[in-house]
Amino acid sequence: MPNLVNKALMAEIQREFQKMGSCLVVSFDKLNVSDAEALRKKFREQGFRYRVVKNRLAIKAFQELRIDMSAAFTGKCGVVLAPEERAIEAAKLVREAMAKVKQPPVVVTGGVIEGQPILGPAAATIHSMPDRNTVRAQLVGAIVAPMRSLASCVNNLGGGVARALQAHVDKQPAT
Repeated sequence: MPNLVNKALMAEIQREFQKMGSCLVVSFDKLNVSDAEALRKKFREQGFRYRVVKNRLAIKAFQELRIDMSAAFTGKCGVVLAPEERAIEAAKLVREAMAKVKQPPVVVTGGVIEGQPILGPAAATIHSMPDRNTVRAQLVGAIVAPMRSLASCVNNLGGGVARALQAHVDKQPAT
């Protein structure tokens, strides 16, 4: 019977992982029930799906997607499923929720963003990654900055010539 249950769970986890845009793996070894419910509520309000998974089944499901996430699954783990690259937002929620606690009971141990696994020390910095819109804005700013500088120089050149001519005219004796 347990084998049948594991097969059903595995099929469900695989379906969810195939539909996800990104995910966050969190370890929650010391999380109490009330904090867990509060965190689940925050995830739901933001449109994320949080589920506690069996590590072995989750690792197998990720392997089906050709992603090795075995290093992220240590201890009691949960997976936050998010559309597109919104796992970054989920990581920010975890950081905000655990900011009040000295020894945070929830730790980000891994993540998958745009099909790329993020493990180890890099996983703890997922919350500081820029999202797609921020990267686009930075890229546009980098492209536009030289053009803005050139336009400013050209504008100042004309203004400088006009001021020099005006100064020359002002120095001329009145006739």
